[in-house]
Amino acid sequence: MHSAAVPTLVALAIQSVLGLVVFQANPWRKPNQCFFLLSTVIGVWLACLYFSFSATTSAEVAFYIREASAAGALILTVFNLLRVSIRQQNRRWQEILADAWIWLIAAVAAVIFCQTKFFLEGARFSRPPGASIPFPVPVYGQDAVFYFLYFVIAGLIVIINYARDVRQTTGSNRAELAFILTGAVVAIATTFSSFSLGFFIDRSRLVGFAPFRIVFFSLIVAYGIATRKIMEAGFFLRRAISYGLLAAYLLALYGLIWWLVDSAFEPLFGISTRSAAHVTAALAVAFAMASARGLSQSLADRLFISTRGLDFRTTMNQAVAILKSVTTLHDLLTRFGKTIAQAVDTDRVMILLPQKDVYAQHYPLPTPASQIDLPKDHALLKYLQSSGQPIVLDELHRARPTPESDRVSKHMQHLNLAVVMGIFAREQLAGLMLLGPRLSGRIYGSVEQEALQALCGQLAVAVENAELFTEVQNAKIYNETLLENLTTGVIAAGTDERITVFNNETVQLTELNAREIINHSIDKLPPALRDALRTTLRTGESQENNEILLDAGDQGVIVRASTSIFRGEDRQVLGALMVLTDLTPLKRLELLIRRSDRLASLGTLSAGMAHEIKNPLVSIKTFAQLLPQRYQDSDFREAFSKLIGHEIERIDSLVNQLLRFARPAKPDLKPTHVHEVLEKSLQLIGHRLYDHDIKLARFLEANVDTISADADQLEQVFLNFFINAMEAMKHGGELSVSTQTHTGEEWVAPIAHGNGEAREVLHITIRDTGEGIQSEHIQHLFDPFFTTKDYGTGLGLSVVHAIIQEHGGQIEVESELEKGTAFHILLPLAVFDGEVAA
Repeated sequence: MHSAAVPTLVALAIQSVLGLVVFQANPWRKPNQCFFLLSTVIGVWLACLYFSFSATTSAEVAFYIREASAAGALILTVFNLLRVSIRQQNRRWQEILADAWIWLIAAVAAVIFCQTKFFLEGARFSRPPGASIPFPVPVYGQDAVFYFLYFVIAGLIVIINYARDVRQTTGSNRAELAFILTGAVVAIATTFSSFSLGFFIDRSRLVGFAPFRIVFFSLIVAYGIATRKIMEAGFFLRRAISYGLLAAYLLALYGLIWWLVDSAFEPLFGISTRSAAHVTAALAVAFAMASARGLSQSLADRLFISTRGLDFRTTMNQAVAILKSVTTLHDLLTRFGKTIAQAVDTDRVMILLPQKDVYAQHYPLPTPASQIDLPKDHALLKYLQSSGQPIVLDELHRARPTPESDRVSKHMQHLNLAVVMGIFAREQLAGLMLLGPRLSGRIYGSVEQEALQALCGQLAVAVENAELFTEVQNAKIYNETLLENLTTGVIAAGTDERITVFNNETVQLTELNAREIINHSIDKLPPALRDALRTTLRTGESQENNEILLDAGDQGVIVRASTSIFRGEDRQVLGALMVLTDLTPLKRLELLIRRSDRLASLGTLSAGMAHEIKNPLVSIKTFAQLLPQRYQDSDFREAFSKLIGHEIERIDSLVNQLLRFARPAKPDLKPTHVHEVLEKSLQLIGHRLYDHDIKLARFLEANVDTISADADQLEQVFLNFFINAMEAMKHGGELSVSTQTHTGEEWVAPIAHGNGEAREVLHITIRDTGEGIQSEHIQHLFDPFFTTKDYGTGLGLSVVHAIIQEHGGQIEVESELEKGTAFHILLPLAVFDGEVAA
């Protein structure tokens, strides 16, 4: 067998496999079909070469040379059809062939011409020097030059047409044509290289490499047509040249080091030096690999400056700088979108993020006409989630069609999209980046896709951070708006006692400037607020419902202040919070209500007074009318005198009680021990309790009983309660008196007098086991002239209630029929530096 037959047979096998693989990639696509036809014609040409090398007679050699030449003419025609099939993929084959009738006629003419003696007269065998077997040599006819002219002219026309179409087309069509043109240029270059080497090397030795030139061409074309993810031809060439330069440099370096070591040490160590030379050369190549790769890449980049697409390193650096900056989501997407648009040279970049049941457009800010919202069950989203890879429209056209890919392709064409990138976060689809066609007409090759995919991964993290940042900003705005519009004052201070919150209501209450307070020490606060906040910060104890008089406004402002500690996620103290409630309007309202109650009571008082005074006056009037008639009756005069005195005393007592109710004397407030007043009052009724078989129980448990009070008025209060309790227990029972201290009773209005300051509340309970009070009567107990007894004026409890109010206290009642009644008196405690009166 001839030495060139085996390489030809191998090339034939490779070409056949290439044709089948490209056809199977998408049997319905015209470029794939045409490449299969081209591979078939090339296969015929290689088969004819193989048989010509294997032929044993001149006639057989001549036959196969004729058929190989005819196949060569057909290769040019099919090669041109491949160009047309890429540009006119939507046309039918009949239309494409009809437009290429000149090429078809020329091909048929060339095939016929190859079968004549004008082209080939015969063949002979020739044995070059050093060859083991003879080579077949064609004997061309005198008109064979026309065949070669046809081949050259047709080849140039095809190459020119390809170069023109590359400039005029865009997208995947342009990339495919560029790869085919690149393959053709490489094939021509290798042919001329082989022809040039023939002047230095025996041509018979180069014959075995001839079939691989066409195989190399087919590999490049097959990559451009069938590979789903392709890079641009410029990138392909640059990478190929980079690797070629790297290989050439490393081989040259290896040979040089090996020659130097072998030449230097062979005279000393003989043939054993060659092994050491190989090891030394290998080490030198290993150390030179990294730097050599960079140099070869740099040189290749300089050779193909115009082919550079996405500058991955620069774009990545710009994008990372944007993604690292913590900012709002809108700002992040705007800056990132502009960077991507500039990098890939497109004017259409959209970013969609999940929002309820759709992926809504967030960049650029949508308008009703341009807004793109994709439902979560949209075909694009399903396809993207199932594949996990970017969706590239050019790749969908090149791949084997499916119903899903057809739907996706139609949607992308409708939206004028070239690429749909998934923004994945923790294996979940966190958004979409939609890219339009590139303005340069280039494709989104594998290099661009890998770079964009890496950037989308970074964008997912940045979007999450930006959303958190936006939420924090929104929460801050929300809280600030809430604080500024609260009708309650709020002051917050950190553990360093520097004020961090001082809202608008606090400004109104304190008449301080917030700018001069925030980020300053709490010492700038009014003393009462400062001390309360500092105590909470240092002790961690909350303070509730302290009434504080602030020196603001014309008459001051009364506020209720409460403080508490607030802690972080790890329970560490972050600071203290003070809440201020303006009680000034409430106090004024209370004063108005008291005045209204007093006016209402005066009406009741007048009616009661008329009734109570009228009774004794009727008796006096009756006796006065009978006096002239019975003046001489001594018994009558004596009875009249007693009656007049009794009724006048009755009227006088009534008037005195009315005066005490209507115009109660201002209490003479002094530091007083309540327990001592209670004991004194109990002593005054002790004998009466004994006479009525009533037991007395004392539970004076309050550890502090000092208040600011009028001891005489308190004694009157206690005596009134004791007498009422005694009268309620007609058949004996138990009277219990207890005291306790409480803190932070919300329904108590503590006050401070003199040099004392209200801190706690003294709770006095007077409980009996009498008949009890009906529930409907309890709300009227403190009304003037209200009584359930058959005697009395009904003013006692009214006067008592007025006295307790003057002392800043409060009375509460609880009662149950047949079980008894309890009166709860609450008075503000105070601490005094001086002596206590009682």
